[in-house]
Amino acid sequence: MLYMVKLSEENIREWLKLLQGWKYENSSLVKEFKFRDFSASVKFVDLVRPVADSMDHHPDICISYNKVVVTLTTHDEGGVTELDVKLAEKIEELQRYV
Repeated sequence: MLYMVKLSEENIREWLKLLQGWKYENSSLVKEFKFRDFSASVKFVDLVRPVADSMDHHPDICISYNKVVVTLTTHDEGGVTELDVKLAEKIEELQRYV
């Protein structure tokens, strides 16, 4: 069971050691992914959608040609929770399929 309790900055820093390329900004986990072209960017987002839906937790996603910025936060808790970390881990796995 995932806990919807806001993590401390110390806990977030520990998780970030395991989440390559992710940053903690504005009470959110953020990562920019780079792909070969726009089609690959859209494919990546298409892979993220069902995973996010299955977790009932949806990231903010911005596509700019070959770049996709993913932002994760739990608005109800006002910051990063274990749910955000788990979704970030799953998103990390998806990039290899693009």
